[in-house]
Amino acid sequence: MTKKQDLRVTRTQKLITQAFFALLRKKKFEKISIQEIADSAMINRATFYAHYADKQDLYDSLIDGFLTDFTGVLDEGEPIVGVNVKIRDIERLLTRFYSFVYQNPEIAQMIIDKAQDGDLQARFLDVLSERYTELFAKLEVTENAVKVPNDFVLAYITSILVGTLKWWVTGDSALTAAEFAHLVIKLISNGHLTVLGVNIDREI
Repeated sequence: MTKKQDLRVTRTQKLITQAFFALLRKKKFEKISIQEIADSAMINRATFYAHYADKQDLYDSLIDGFLTDFTGVLDEGEPIVGVNVKIRDIERLLTRFYSFVYQNPEIAQMIIDKAQDGDLQARFLDVLSERYTELFAKLEVTENAVKVPNDFVLAYITSILVGTLKWWVTGDSALTAAEFAHLVIKLISNGHLTVLGVNIDREI
């Protein structure tokens, strides 16, 4: 593919993405049609299908991009060493993450809309497990002597993070990304993580 063709592909995908995001501001993912995306991007359906297999493929590509950025945030530091969590480092990473999400509200809406999607949760679990294998292996949550699965624990924590994220993004909160991250970390580290058996390191 020539450079000119590469630029054309990039430009068309950008138009499709912008159209999709514009529609997401008005309605949920499930209610958006391919024809609406094509019309908004001022392309025909054939052009859309030349780039994406369907609406889900477009969604997946955007989530892949988000996860790449999310992974980049995780790789910026070493907030978790073994089973020890450096809570201040986590707070700084969360601040950068919230800043990114706030600057990309359409991505935030996708996460909120699809938070209960099993595939999305599984992909987050893969990203986290890959980096923090030792911590996940040491998590011991039991109920009546029965170990609670890690995917349930992740779903539980995710629901908290997504719920608070929705409140922050869609509400009228004056909290900055740093202030919001501090509040969320304070709530989680003083209860949820301790219950999970995670060692909290509160040193700066």
